[in-house]
Amino acid sequence: MHQLAQYLCKKILPKLLSRSCESRIPRSGEKGAKVNCFVTAINREDKPYLIALELKGNDIHCIEWDGNSYSIDSVVSLSDLSISEFRITHYYGLSDIQYFGLLDFIRNRILPWPYLKIHAVRHLSKLDQYLFNKKKLVTKQRTELLKFLIERTLDGETNHSPIDLMTDLYSIKWVLHPHGEKEQRKLEVFLDALVDTGELRKVNYDYQITGLALRAIEEYEEQERKHTQNVKMQWRTFWLTAAIVVLTVVQAGIIKLPPLVDWTINQGITKTWCGTATLPHK
Repeated sequence: MHQLAQYLCKKILPKLLSRSCESRIPRSGEKGAKVNCFVTAINREDKPYLIALELKGNDIHCIEWDGNSYSIDSVVSLSDLSISEFRITHYYGLSDIQYFGLLDFIRNRILPWPYLKIHAVRHLSKLDQYLFNKKKLVTKQRTELLKFLIERTLDGETNHSPIDLMTDLYSIKWVLHPHGEKEQRKLEVFLDALVDTGELRKVNYDYQITGLALRAIEEYEEQERKHTQNVKMQWRTFWLTAAIVVLTVVQAGIIKLPPLVDWTINQGITKTWCGTATLPHK
């Protein structure tokens, strides 16, 4: 590493290493949201090599990769490294940003586009969650729920847990909805009711459909088909009856329909609905 590179390392590495992450990094919940630390790694030929811990003079105290984990204490001189070998990961809340080399890190810290993007996404996510929380969660009724379970089964999901079903129905945003837990309990009540009637069976905490579920859907669809046909037949009967009544009244002379135009020609006069017109004599 030439002198300029060593100078950059001595300026940047102490700041990074002073904010090194612990061995376990929370990646969820409130603890994960508060994370703001760096992991400074050094790769050789795109393979794990070292994790930098401390800079003393021109030497970096590290732990070396043993093939399975970083476990071997090691000391490496800056002169033996290249700034392109550094792999810096910034764990920033629940997001993480990776830098490939010190120059990449410097460039993105001067023009912090990754951080602007993260904050933009966070604000949009909060707005999206706020709007979602304003919506009412509507639990599917018995038949709709059975259809939904059959579709998931056809897609390869044979086990249906309430949490997975809630996520498929409302997306993961239901977790932060003020009525999310209530709707989950309501869904579980519906599922248990289907277990009691035989359409589902419960295996530990999951639910599986049975043959009765397919039979119930077929019977429901047949009833819906018959109902639709009956409604159409009733409307046809209504309009046919109405037409017969109108024709009967007209034929009986109760209602007389005036002609719109009378083209009768008599003595050179043409009669029309709105008056008369004299035809010219030849």
